[in-house]
Amino acid sequence: MPEANTDYRRIGENVRRARHYRGMTLDQLAGLIGRSKSWLSRVENGVLPLEKRRDIAAIADALQVSASDLLGEGASMIPRMRGYGDLTRLREVLLGSRLTSPPDVPARPLEELTAVANGPLLAARRASDHIAQSRLLPDLIAELHVHVNTGDEQTKARALRLLIDACAAATFLLRNNSRWELAWIAADRAVQAAEMLGDPIAAAEAAFPAAHAQLSVGRSRALRETGRVADSIEAHLGDDRRAHQVYGMLRLSAALAAVIDGDHTAAGEQADEAARIADRIGDHADAWQWFGPANVAVWQCMLAVETGEPGRALQRVETADLSMLPQGRRSALHIELARAHAMLGNTREFVQELRAAERLDPPRVHHNPLVRELVSTQLERARRATGARDLRGLAYRIGVV
Repeated sequence: MPEANTDYRRIGENVRRARHYRGMTLDQLAGLIGRSKSWLSRVENGVLPLEKRRDIAAIADALQVSASDLLGEGASMIPRMRGYGDLTRLREVLLGSRLTSPPDVPARPLEELTAVANGPLLAARRASDHIAQSRLLPDLIAELHVHVNTGDEQTKARALRLLIDACAAATFLLRNNSRWELAWIAADRAVQAAEMLGDPIAAAEAAFPAAHAQLSVGRSRALRETGRVADSIEAHLGDDRRAHQVYGMLRLSAALAAVIDGDHTAAGEQADEAARIADRIGDHADAWQWFGPANVAVWQCMLAVETGEPGRALQRVETADLSMLPQGRRSALHIELARAHAMLGNTREFVQELRAAERLDPPRVHHNPLVRELVSTQLERARRATGARDLRGLAYRIGVV
């Protein structure tokens, strides 16, 4: 069993600390974010969970801090559970190399590296196997840097494309383990590779991990620009299925950005465009970032939760065929369903959904600050209720008790 995380602090506590540091009263901050003083007081005292992205972003803006400051510090590089994987080597590769200054390592042939990326690494990503990903990615990224600097023009282009995908995979592995700063470095490396390649679709591919290197709770420039990037590649899509998948994922990202900004109309338009593309091309096991009708349904569920429509969130996935989704996306869906049930006061269903998410991808659940916030609140409400035993166990594994 993992040790309890004694450094954990509720998001509401972080809000109070930041508010006091800025010298603001409850009335002043509540007025700036358009909420009541009583609502803000309940958030700071842990009575209400602060788990909606729009609320977190608004408070962060008003207090002139980053959203990550409110969410708390990232996790230690030393994993709390064996299944998390050791990210130390990946950190060394990212911090010890640049595109123009590769690490001093021997590089396998590019065909062999391509086979690793499309074989064991892809399988590990689909299975949410963090140990395998953390073992495969460091050498893959390091050796691709070598090919970028030593290969001929054709080899360099192939290595750059593969590096964009590898850095995107590293971005999400690091983000889901709360290594947000390193996740941004991995995403930025993908952006640099795309710029060197000079291809608009490749640039759009790199824009996606850059937009989601953080936990999408703030108004990051990279997330806000996803709609513009999608607009810029629309004329270049042609008949390329992968390009359409990139376009669709950027539209979903733009929908999330619009929700955080409170523009539900724009969010609906962006999500509808993504759904239109998904319905036309269908689901595919090798889809880029798993784009297709099933993943669109997961995103639409999340968007409904963010707009405060838990009933619609639950209905959205009732008829969706999720069989082709990888474990990580199914885990993400269970997290959103848990959030919907929490809104509806369904404690038993909330716990069931989070336990389902945890079985599929433990680090995604354990390191998610929005999940920790909800679990802490539900634990306070349900200490003597049916299901509290399971909830306490979940809280212990997450590290909030």
